Amino acid sequence: MLAMKIIRSKRRSLSLIVTEEAELIVRAPHRLPQFELERIINQKRDWIEQKLAEATRRPKPVLIPVEAEQELQWQAFEVLKRRVAHYAALTGYQPTAVKISRARRRWGSCSPNGTVHFNWRLVRAPEAVLDYVIVHELAHLAERNHSSRFWRRVAAIIPDHRRHRKWLKDNSHLLPA
Repeated sequence: MLAMKIIRSKRRSLSLIVTEEAELIVRAPHRLPQFELERIINQKRDWIEQKLAEATRRPKPVLIPVEAEQELQWQAFEVLKRRVAHYAALTGYQPTAVKISRARRRWGSCSPNGTVHFNWRLVRAPEAVLDYVIVHELAHLAERNHSSRFWRRVAAIIPDHRRHRKWLKDNSHLLPA
């Protein structure tokens, strides 16, 4: 039987998410009738089963003790501060601050005030992947979206950015959790 969680809210659209734990999360508007919700889930059954199979095949993340995590966070901050300074000088995109995050699913973010946040787990990724995430977030200081102009800015510094993005998608389980 499929593990499924339905969350209804004031949203306008339906969202289907398969988690790393192989659970289907359905986010649906309050006004969507149950029969319509079931029809859509049945219509998307092939996609759901494919994603569930991928989630069950994917190795589980490496768990580390809290003390080791704190040390890695400190290392991440030092490495990221240095690499961000390097790429800020190269690109001319200067963040107002660099912060470390413990986000579960996000590698980096850029706030409207110019602060860039990076997931501490990146310190265990290959340096080229780390550099890609840094350049990606710095490019958001100039382009606040993922338009073609944004991707041209990233590609100007990291021409093989697609390969690094794919590495993160395929190998995030190798990084500590």
